[in-house]
Amino acid sequence: MLQPCPWMPHTLQCGHTTPQPGTLLVLLHGWGARAEDMEMLAQALGDCRPHMLTLAPQGFEPAEGQPGARQWFDVQGMTPHNRQQRIDAALPRLAAWISAAQALTGVTWHNTVLAGFSQGASMALALVHAHADLASRVLAFSGRPPSRTAAPAHATALHFFTGALDPLLPVEALRESVLQLHNAGNRVTLDVAEQLGHGINGPLLDRARAYLTAE
Repeated sequence: MLQPCPWMPHTLQCGHTTPQPGTLLVLLHGWGARAEDMEMLAQALGDCRPHMLTLAPQGFEPAEGQPGARQWFDVQGMTPHNRQQRIDAALPRLAAWISAAQALTGVTWHNTVLAGFSQGASMALALVHAHADLASRVLAFSGRPPSRTAAPAHATALHFFTGALDPLLPVEALRESVLQLHNAGNRVTLDVAEQLGHGINGPLLDRARAYLTAE
């Protein structure tokens, strides 16, 4: 169960802390949510590898009109033309947070996994796009890749999970983006739940667990 982390402010944790963790799993929530809402992912993925430590930070900004809720970047007035700029502006702070967590736990990027939902997934994808040595794997649930998908390949494995009925992320557009990433030489997968909208279900979690336990 996620509990307040005593050594990282505004962060929840569960799993292995001592001795040094073997894997660091970072969970990034969606817009208008909180770290507590990542409990399902923490329970589903937190035991996939030996000595795994799960950390779930709170979004750095309050979500307007949602008391107590958080966000990684503001969506008010957001358009397809300024969305990537807003994500890019939020990246340095989150990248610094992950680097601090790695330094405090002694876990390198090779054993760091980022998992996010919706806005959190988009942040995770943008992070590894901008920083080739931040995480070895991303589990992106209902998240969009950066608009610059034709970038050179990175060592990070990218796993996309989405619902075929997601009104916020058209599945064909995501398929095209994933194909571009694949053609650029990235390690990438796409799993689609046919009767699912904007959310996460059991079969997608099973696939995510399979990717984590394969190594």
